[in-house]
Amino acid sequence: MSITRRRFVRNCSAAALALALPYPVCFARPAPSSDEIRIGLVLSSTGFMGIVEPYQIAVLLMAIEEVNSKGGINGKKVVPVMRDPASNWGNYAKQAKELVESGVSIFHSCYTSASREALLPIIQKANGLLFYPTYYEGRECTDNMIMTGSCPNQQVDNSVPWMIKRSGKNIYLIGSNYIYPRTMNKAAKYAISANGGKVVGEKYVDLNVTTTAGYTDIVKDIKAKKPDWVLSNVVGASGDAFMQEYTKQGLNSTNMPILSYPMTEPEVLSAGIKNCVGHYTSFTYFQTVDSVENKAFVSKFKSFLEANKKQFPLPAVTSGVMQAAYSGFLMFAKAAQMSKSFDPAALVNACKGMEINAPEGKVRVNSNNLHTALRPRIGRVNDAGLFDILDESANLVEPMVFNPKIDPGKTCENGGEYYIKGRRVPT
Repeated sequence: MSITRRRFVRNCSAAALALALPYPVCFARPAPSSDEIRIGLVLSSTGFMGIVEPYQIAVLLMAIEEVNSKGGINGKKVVPVMRDPASNWGNYAKQAKELVESGVSIFHSCYTSASREALLPIIQKANGLLFYPTYYEGRECTDNMIMTGSCPNQQVDNSVPWMIKRSGKNIYLIGSNYIYPRTMNKAAKYAISANGGKVVGEKYVDLNVTTTAGYTDIVKDIKAKKPDWVLSNVVGASGDAFMQEYTKQGLNSTNMPILSYPMTEPEVLSAGIKNCVGHYTSFTYFQTVDSVENKAFVSKFKSFLEANKKQFPLPAVTSGVMQAAYSGFLMFAKAAQMSKSFDPAALVNACKGMEINAPEGKVRVNSNNLHTALRPRIGRVNDAGLFDILDESANLVEPMVFNPKIDPGKTCENGGEYYIKGRRVPT
């Protein structure tokens, strides 16, 4: 059955309502049992990130259910302690602090860089550990975080030259107005220049702009500048509005294609398939990855949603970020078994150099920077709202946390610490 935008939005709204109601495994208890290990899930089921973060919640609860059905980890049952920050960055910090004070030290949390920036200092002060699953702008190294999503080089370096060769050299940049889109576009500018391209326009929009009217003038500017293609880093519900206004003004993948790094399967459904079909993204995972492991993962996730449809009345699609959240949980479980410990420092040491067979394929944690070596892919939205994979790296690509053009000489081993015990230092 095809999924319309209206059905997707209705289902996500229902999911947000269900997740906002008391959920038996999700709230902190004052006196944890000695045979339990509690992990923090600070993820939004409401607000403008409510179109994507419920997928992280669902896949993490699926992973927890899987491991608990096999006896838990090191003889302990994994208990999720879930909070809804409602897409408010301050709430991520506030709720993380509450969980830390209740004894939680391991977190599988956050989607946006803005939420991570709010939450991470709290975890660092407590010497806890965050498994962060989202593609991001790089420039952060800390022993308190394992990054399972892409660094800029794992999205930009393959896709910009590919798009220039395929669609042309004149590019218009657009993004949401916060650290991730601005830094990604900065990295993209270097790649564009290195490949003979030219930036003909650049605009940023606040994340709370979620109506098409907020993009009317920008799309008019894009049409006036006549780029060969558009590179978008517009995130969340704001991205929906941009794609809808783009179509409304007569632009499409034939006359002016978009390469959108934040566009995953849930975003396609939320924005409307007709507004996204034919446009491109660069990710290391798509639901259409053709492997035994991924087919099993997709099937398990669909079954989990069906069995828990009151809590998760979501369209049964998988995507890069929620898959990376699942991979992060697999790493956590394997590290705890290897180290026979839930101590954050012991988990980090066990993760260094770790390889796992994730749904996207083999991935490996880089021992030097605690980011993940991944296999970049380029996908194009098809009529079903999924991605046809058009290009794929032959090998794993190591994460480049610091772009030498942006931060010359910096590495995680050489002055690259972005946070020190919760205190921001210059980079």
